[in-house]
Amino acid sequence: MCRRVLPLNALRAFEAAARHNSLAKAAEELSVTPAAIHHQVKSLEDILGVPLLVRTGNTLTLTKAAADALPTLEGAFDLLSLAMERMRQHTSSGLLTLSVCPSFAQKWLVSRLHRFRQDFQGIELKISTAKEIPDLNNSEVDIAIGYGPEDRFRHPGVLSEQLLSDVVFPVCSPDYLDRRLVRGSLEGAATVLLHDANALRDQGVDWDVWRQRFAEDVLEAAVSITFDSVSLAIDAAIAGQGLALARSSLVANDLSSGRLIRVSKHELPTNSGYFINNLDLISDQPKVVAFKEWLFAEASIDKVQQRPQQLSVA
Repeated sequence: MCRRVLPLNALRAFEAAARHNSLAKAAEELSVTPAAIHHQVKSLEDILGVPLLVRTGNTLTLTKAAADALPTLEGAFDLLSLAMERMRQHTSSGLLTLSVCPSFAQKWLVSRLHRFRQDFQGIELKISTAKEIPDLNNSEVDIAIGYGPEDRFRHPGVLSEQLLSDVVFPVCSPDYLDRRLVRGSLEGAATVLLHDANALRDQGVDWDVWRQRFAEDVLEAAVSITFDSVSLAIDAAIAGQGLALARSSLVANDLSSGRLIRVSKHELPTNSGYFINNLDLISDQPKVVAFKEWLFAEASIDKVQQRPQQLSVA
């Protein structure tokens, strides 16, 4: 395979500046000056012949070319970091204890673990589920993954990093959609809305909020089934029971496999995300670094590959 010689320093500087939307924050991350970041980005623009960042006063704006490339570039650097950990894996061994929220374990983590096991065979995983993050200073847990707003995970001595952000949108099974559509229009029977009882608390968006914003997307004469977890609501949608308001992070696999269909062009951001938490004291342990790099690489692959199927039912 013939590969061009890549300007890695310039690409790294651009990726950091674009991700932070700030030359100063990029400089702090890479331990250089803002002027050095500016110089590297300018050199990349000269190489490509395409403008990437527009600076107006203290505001940094990405051009369309930059915005289109950023997710792939973020993923590429995450994969490079993962490759480094793979080469270092002979030092990455021992038992790694995880605490993860149940929906994340069921809908995101479990289906991917075989890839981690292939790359890091020396690390033994012990996984438990909990709705709340344990006290890492007084437990055997090495890494805890929780869902919520960022300030929920700010604790002294704990490093917290966002793994996934979310938008929400309605989904249903192909079978349910086929039964609801007659010549392109919804039948007169009431739509079944599948509720997550904790949605408003956890993500700031539930069916009531959705209907206030996008009333045309849901029939008024709706009936409801309420579940105590988002994963149960999603599984009910897969089983053809109705429409679920789903987090994008949890339905990527179901959308790509065709088990679910996105049924609205609309979406709403949540006020929460999935955060990786560990004690500062163990941040440099090889097994901790390896698992976190793997998580970020998997999340980046999702970001690049996810192309939700959209079909309006309104």
